Amino acid sequence: MDKNLKNIKLFICDVDGILTDGQFIKDTAGEESKSFNVLDGVGFVMLRLLNLGIKTAWITGRESATTESRAEELQIDDVYNGVIRKIDSYNELKKKYNLEDDEICFMGDDIIDIPILEKVGFAVSVPNAPEYIASYAHYITKSSGGKGAVREVIDMLIASRGDFEQLLDELLSELR
Repeated sequence: MDKNLKNIKLFICDVDGILTDGQFIKDTAGEESKSFNVLDGVGFVMLRLLNLGIKTAWITGRESATTESRAEELQIDDVYNGVIRKIDSYNELKKKYNLEDDEICFMGDDIIDIPILEKVGFAVSVPNAPEYIASYAHYITKSSGGKGAVREVIDMLIASRGDFEQLLDELLSELR
């Protein structure tokens, strides 16, 4: 597993069910709100500050201004919002960054994620995904979607790059 992670240059996440618990609230005016986990957000900040050469992308099936706003706040490199045929966005990212499948990690939790889960070097899902999704994943997180699952994978990506404690010390020196 570590061998796969060491080569990762692009980390792609689905949004609903991965970065959130899959629920959203829509008021009578049609405004939507979602709950994102702060631990996941800090993980994306850590990736950026450590400058490990890992690009980030979100590919989501639902069109959502809330998702766009959160992605902008976290400086996610690429966001594909409202995409049902996610494999097309995946192939676009592969071409854009000139990457091979084994250089990409993807987190997904539903049927529209399967075509990407089948291709990537490190496929991840969450325990709250439909049971059949697990057969497409190399790893199932301990945490559920929206409850720190993304941070769990980001910590693994960071640890694959060397001494985790040393990298954390470097990060802390940036923050002090």
